[in-house]
Amino acid sequence: MKTAVLFDLDDTLYPEIEFVKSGFRAAARYLSSRYHFGEDSLVKQMLNILRRDGRGKIFDTLLHQLGLYTEEKVRLLVYLYRSHRPTIHLYEDVLPTLECLRRYGTRLGIITDGMASVQRNKIAALGLNNLFDVIVCTDELGKDCWKPSTIPYKIALELLEARPSEAVYVGDDPSKDFLAPNSIGMLTVQVNRQTYQNLKQESIPKVAAARFVIKGLKQILPIIRGENNVC
Repeated sequence: MKTAVLFDLDDTLYPEIEFVKSGFRAAARYLSSRYHFGEDSLVKQMLNILRRDGRGKIFDTLLHQLGLYTEEKVRLLVYLYRSHRPTIHLYEDVLPTLECLRRYGTRLGIITDGMASVQRNKIAALGLNNLFDVIVCTDELGKDCWKPSTIPYKIALELLEARPSEAVYVGDDPSKDFLAPNSIGMLTVQVNRQTYQNLKQESIPKVAAARFVIKGLKQILPIIRGENNVC
């Protein structure tokens, strides 16, 4: 039986697209009240830009399209996006799984990348602060401690008083989530909620691949119990 489980946050415990839409809504609310654009149409416009261009310059593009572009307005929208209290929800299988792990006596932690204030807002909005023993926002340790650094994993395990061999890490992103915990001897599990469904497992280097790949969080329970034939 494993004694500690560490989780990623975005697209592992909740769908990150909900945060993106919530942030777009915060920006749209400002633009709607200030310039009388339709709030829903602005959100739709930003989602279309995201689908077409990806992340990076969404607010720049939007403001150019609206004829409102200035660098200051871009910074304002970025500020609203990052600082707003998001409307987001856990995946349905999260709370039942955490409750089962608690009954096992398992200690629980989160390790998450991203701007610390943004991640802390997400964690608060999801009501996770009282459900986990340790929450490590890697940004609070410095950019050099973002994944795939081993440092946040070692810190979380130290605080949970667990050895790597006693612990499991559950994440979603094979590009960064599993290299570090694999290297220190943790058991790793990828929960693939279709975010990376087109990424073939054979394309992932063995050192960076999760030991198990599951489709729903409840599937980690037999793994925690040592029933490793579940995947």
